[in-house]
Amino acid sequence: MNAVWQQQGWPYLTWNNKELSYVLGEVRNRQGRLAGKSGLLGLDLKKETLLHAISDDIVKSAGLEGITLDDKLVQSSVAGYLNFRNHHLPAKDPLIENIVNVTIDALSNYRQPVTESRIFHWKKACNILHNSDMSYEVNYCNSFTGSRNGALYAFDSMALGDEVNRLIKWLNTAHPIDPVLKAGVAHIRFLFIHPFDEDNGLIARSLMNIFLTRADDQPKRLFCLSAQMYKQQDAYRQAIQQAHLTKNLDITEWLMWYLYCLETALIEAEKSLTRILEKSKFWEKYRLMRLNERQVKMINLLWEGLEGNLTSSYWANMNLCSPDTALRDIQDLIDKKILYKKDAGGRSTSYELN
Repeated sequence: MNAVWQQQGWPYLTWNNKELSYVLGEVRNRQGRLAGKSGLLGLDLKKETLLHAISDDIVKSAGLEGITLDDKLVQSSVAGYLNFRNHHLPAKDPLIENIVNVTIDALSNYRQPVTESRIFHWKKACNILHNSDMSYEVNYCNSFTGSRNGALYAFDSMALGDEVNRLIKWLNTAHPIDPVLKAGVAHIRFLFIHPFDEDNGLIARSLMNIFLTRADDQPKRLFCLSAQMYKQQDAYRQAIQQAHLTKNLDITEWLMWYLYCLETALIEAEKSLTRILEKSKFWEKYRLMRLNERQVKMINLLWEGLEGNLTSSYWANMNLCSPDTALRDIQDLIDKKILYKKDAGGRSTSYELN
């Protein structure tokens, strides 16, 4: 079977708008709902939410390429971008800063044209993490013939340059296509070309981020599509592989998977935002109530989604206190109507927020 780029009509990919219209409408609706809820956040709370959302997206996008990043170091760099002071974060790491700037560039400069030098800059940031070496030039990968993701690649470096420039021209041309869809097309078309020996996925997701940000026309991102792709990485890789096997340059199946993944990311972001707003209201309600440090810590753990049940033994272990102290803390919160005891008794007795 011919590779995608060997098929007649390349590079003009096609898709079925009618088949995609419903889920695209759902995505657009959820984007609007998320934007509306984000308006209810105070400035500091919004910055903290953005800090975690953008950082998680960066960490998971790198993770899809086999690059492991330290969450706190990424957050430190993102906090600088957001002008958000967080004294619990470590000092910035110059190497991490480079990879973070790839995503920040896509988010903050989303209206700027895509250029070859911009793509090379992103690739250089990835290579710095691989090599810890900043004194080299980035080039397209050498000529090779091999099977990756079920597709045959046989471009030489000159042909790769031509293909990338043709893609860049398409990216910078105004089209009567929803930017949410264009984001998905840009992602898969870059992977079809596969111009570098590694990190093509990270760069493809950066191109995707540019058009998703244009769709919102907001340089801040509260949902984490790369993080959702990481959660579904087996399905993600399978969807890419299937796209490489497409006939007649039809990528409807890929775009459908991409839109459903985006919808899931938006649903997760809305749930998280709802929880953050409820937590904020909770602390506003109880701001004058006297609570000790152990109680504040455990209440916040419950809001963040405690794995398993909250029991007195778990409380004692988490706070390095005696079982009697744990029970007194818990009973005090029950008396204040912050916690309630679940039905099970004995050693299996557990507690939840009221």
